[in-house]
Amino acid sequence: MIKLSTFKHIAAIGIIGAMIFAGCGITVREQHARPNRGYYQHNSRQYDYRIQNNERRIANLRNSQHRDEVIVIEVRHNNMKKKLREYKGTTRHEWDSFKREFNHDMKELDKSLKGFSKRNKRR
Repeated sequence: MIKLSTFKHIAAIGIIGAMIFAGCGITVREQHARPNRGYYQHNSRQYDYRIQNNERRIANLRNSQHRDEVIVIEVRHNNMKKKLREYKGTTRHEWDSFKREFNHDMKELDKSLKGFSKRNKRR
């Protein structure tokens, strides 16, 4: 039978060891703070495709009679490209927030391009 003092020593060593090992690992907050590079790269490639598509559409509209409107759309487009290129988020939450805002802006730009194309074809 184990003496009571030996049992206390083993229990104390076990508790101290557990506390040390628990502190050595990555915390839950740090796990969520890791950027998911594959997710970001996949989505940024999709955005690159959409941006290239918009560039072709803008190039086709440059020769229209309403050059001023095309310039405004082109500036918005270039600002979005710059925003995507300079994105430096570190967490998945930051990426999701950026993506939500960027998708909204991209949809607004698409609406502007479609609306301008329709108005331009009617004339």
